[in-house]
Amino acid sequence: MKKITVLVLVLCLGLSVFGAGAKEAPAAKTISAVEQALNDASLMSNEELYEHAKGESGTMKVYSTTSLCGTAAERFMAKYPGLKVEYSSVGETDMFTKLETEIGSSADGADMALLQNAYLMQSILIDEGLLLNYFPSMYKDVIPAEYHNPTAMLLVNKLFMWNNTGGDIGLKNIWQLAEPEYKGKVYFKDPNTEPVGMNFLIMLTAPEWTAKIENAYRDYYGKPWSKASSKFDSAAYEWIDRFLANCSYEYTADGGISTGLTNGAPGNVGLFVFSKLRGNEVSRRNLTVAADLNGFSGFMYPTYAQVCKDTDMPYTSALFINYILSAEGSDPWTNAGVMGNYSVNTSIPLNDGTGIDQEVDYWMERCVIEDGQYLASVYSEVLDFISVRIK
Repeated sequence: MKKITVLVLVLCLGLSVFGAGAKEAPAAKTISAVEQALNDASLMSNEELYEHAKGESGTMKVYSTTSLCGTAAERFMAKYPGLKVEYSSVGETDMFTKLETEIGSSADGADMALLQNAYLMQSILIDEGLLLNYFPSMYKDVIPAEYHNPTAMLLVNKLFMWNNTGGDIGLKNIWQLAEPEYKGKVYFKDPNTEPVGMNFLIMLTAPEWTAKIENAYRDYYGKPWSKASSKFDSAAYEWIDRFLANCSYEYTADGGISTGLTNGAPGNVGLFVFSKLRGNEVSRRNLTVAADLNGFSGFMYPTYAQVCKDTDMPYTSALFINYILSAEGSDPWTNAGVMGNYSVNTSIPLNDGTGIDQEVDYWMERCVIEDGQYLASVYSEVLDFISVRIK
């Protein structure tokens, strides 16, 4: 990847004259040409940005954990003739290794990436200066501030669902999933190999979710959770321990869990991305979302859009981000045939053609929300607790 290496010197003039003397100017700050281009691009209209992008030669390469990026790339090229985008599907675990290895090397790698996992993205790629943030000012009033830096383009949810072919199983409280009767009946991807699942479990130890787990415990068992009568430091740690003891790691992908749960034994439960039900009438008929579980109903986390620090196509990358944040560009993820994906652009309404999805606020009230800062503060400690419990 041969990229821009020119440095743009930004002079911060701080001269002030007082009497006969003058203060020394602060030290100059340097930013790269890519950073300067992204700063400039953030203030441009799409038309202006397109003109700048046409001056870049070659193909803009984007790595993505979501396959629908390919559809967005095709539509983008149709909308902006002359621009070329190449999409590569990269698994969540491989994403960080590839970007960390390729950025700054001679590899012909990505110019930008659509990726998940706030903690790993921040600690491995952003803190090390490998990814740059770009947020277009045209969206500042329709995208909540918490999604400006790092820029998020999409919210995704994983939900607890159960096989209803044998009738209602009466699943109302998360502590039921910690009871012996669910041993081997809960499909969950091994969190040691799926970072999103690990983040979900770690987030449960945050004060907000620990309190909800304690409330659910009191409602289910008819008494408050007590550290004195438990070998764990909190109700969250106890729930994690007992939940993992019941989990089956038979399936390594969300699609496998969806299929296995749909065709499996009545009453089995799984946690997987809601979007796997798109286009599958059998799954939508055989599975019920546990939307009102006492405690939480699943996990919600962003998909981020970031630019590689050594791209030589910053304007094309910026224009592509502008596009996927728009109603037109987000359509591959948010059209009427898809559920479980929600644009961070609040001006884009839910377009549900399945009859079973809800507005994003509905799910945010019911799902554990990924918080990169909290994850960073406790990750290693809780990771060790969880890892040894995967059997």
